[in-house]
Amino acid sequence: MPDIRPLSPTDLTALREAPLFARLDESELAAVAATGSMRRYDHAALLFSAGDPADAFYAVADGHVHLFALNEDGDQSLVTIVGPGESFAEAALFGAGRFPVNAEVQAGAVLARFDGSAFLKVLRGNQALGFRMLDSLLARQVFLMHEIRRLKAHSPAERLASYLLSLIESNTWPGHGKLPVRKQLIASRIGIEPESLSRALRRLDEAGVVCEGDDVLVKDESLLRGFCATFGGTA
Repeated sequence: MPDIRPLSPTDLTALREAPLFARLDESELAAVAATGSMRRYDHAALLFSAGDPADAFYAVADGHVHLFALNEDGDQSLVTIVGPGESFAEAALFGAGRFPVNAEVQAGAVLARFDGSAFLKVLRGNQALGFRMLDSLLARQVFLMHEIRRLKAHSPAERLASYLLSLIESNTWPGHGKLPVRKQLIASRIGIEPESLSRALRRLDEAGVVCEGDDVLVKDESLLRGFCATFGGTA
């Protein structure tokens, strides 16, 4: 069971990092926050399964959540990894009313969970708030579609370089040691086959990246950043 506590003023400030809340004023954010609670997970746990009623949505304050689907053989296919400053499952709450994928929270993660019925009650009392949040969702969707198109335009090595740089810039990984997620999940995240990941790593010598067993080392972050800049892999 997770440790549960009310949202604090510090939590409210952190929530503004999530695109869903970025356009809300202080009173609107407080109204939404009143429907939520903070939860820390010391162990990995399944938050919900595909097909479950969408009774809540979440925002990640720390750590990661894996959204995945299961094929007919029961094998997992990673849909995305949700990290700090991102929200998820709100589309299911607004739309079909059931979660379309499975969600597993990783050990050590801290999430804000917003109760679905209480949240929808707030929206019914403030339609302008609902429109602003939907507008934020649409903007986020457009951004993700752009990212997918950009990702497919690059080689596996370029995709991996951009992903490693994003881990460093988000303070998710220090640039040395074991990667924060399994290599198989990284391969799924950047849209390549798992067996291609090792080859992609070997091709990043010119970007200052070396692989030693399970450890990856970025010898020179500026070199990696320059490599990514050559194909538009940095913001």
